[in-house]
Amino acid sequence: MRILRFFQRQLAIRPLPTQMCIAGTISGCGDGFAQYMSSNKEWDKWRTARFSFLSSCFMAPTLFIWFRVLEKVKGGSRTLLLAKKLCIDQLCFSPLFNAAILFNLRFLQHQSIGKSYELLKEDWLNIYATSLKVWPFVQIVNLCFIPLNYRVILNQVSCYDTVVALFWNSYLSYTTQRPIDHIEQFY
Repeated sequence: MRILRFFQRQLAIRPLPTQMCIAGTISGCGDGFAQYMSSNKEWDKWRTARFSFLSSCFMAPTLFIWFRVLEKVKGGSRTLLLAKKLCIDQLCFSPLFNAAILFNLRFLQHQSIGKSYELLKEDWLNIYATSLKVWPFVQIVNLCFIPLNYRVILNQVSCYDTVVALFWNSYLSYTTQRPIDHIEQFY
């Protein structure tokens, strides 16, 4: 109970840093799971570190702001309002957010800007199409039942969403990896 109270207090006092820590941890676990499932002989700790860093320092702060922007959408019945928010989220924000994640992940892998962009173009459509099969359902739950201050964190740590986030992060990690001879390194 002390841990739960401490966590709730930190979330109330420092919502963004708390959400950043949780997001980085979940993403790191997702990458570790992807590496384990792909039978990598040796754990690539730098790959896990890159994925955790991207999640905690880019994804969590962006989502933290995004959910506050999305909350400003008004008008209509509860169902219409949900539909508006979901459409804005999945058709406007999600494509750009997925592209930014892919580009930044490649850049963190020491790719040049040009190569990061080329790899983004290769992977984006498949990842965005897959995200449309997963995240709208998560966002319906998130937007209907989760208080604003808890949306980013619960998107990562609630029972249902943890499984989705863990497997989604594993999917992103697995999908964005290429054999070293396919990738042009930038140093």
